[in-house]
Amino acid sequence: MVSAVEQRAQAILRRLPEVARMAEIGVLVGRLSEAVLRARPGLNLTMVDSWAPMDRQPAAYIATGDEHARHDTARVQRHRSEAERRVRPFRKRTTIFAMSSIEAATQVEDASLDLVFLDGDHSELGVLSDIEAWLPKVRAGGWIGGHDIDNDDPRYDFSGVRRAVEARFGTFEVDQNFTWWVRL
Repeated sequence: MVSAVEQRAQAILRRLPEVARMAEIGVLVGRLSEAVLRARPGLNLTMVDSWAPMDRQPAAYIATGDEHARHDTARVQRHRSEAERRVRPFRKRTTIFAMSSIEAATQVEDASLDLVFLDGDHSELGVLSDIEAWLPKVRAGGWIGGHDIDNDDPRYDFSGVRRAVEARFGTFEVDQNFTWWVRL
């Protein structure tokens, strides 16, 4: 059986050239980062996560019920350490930004990425803000996508993901494990 992380990695790898630059927004413990780096030796990956505790998360994100918005300082520090450990073998091909998605986007050159994968703040405002910040970073012909579109897990309200993607793009592709995609 293929895990959820492996399904997301497959969806990404189908869209990623052999030699590529990618940004992953919302890294958590780095499982997806590790999977795509291992599968694609020509990949340079920018990893972005605030690793912020609940008291520093946006209220709209907390309101989605996403458990990742509700972690304490000790837990997010463990997550960051685990992510760094997972990608250590690939350190020459990774850049890690421990900051907000919007702040990190200012550190990346426009039209420099082949793919951006958004899996951070799942509120409508959060997804729209991430799309607007990262869209200029994707080269023509590249991809922007993300996670948790139409995720009907009753513990969460991720309906804002679909509303944001539809508002910005209108049409988009859906792939396995609740991923959405737009080719530019």
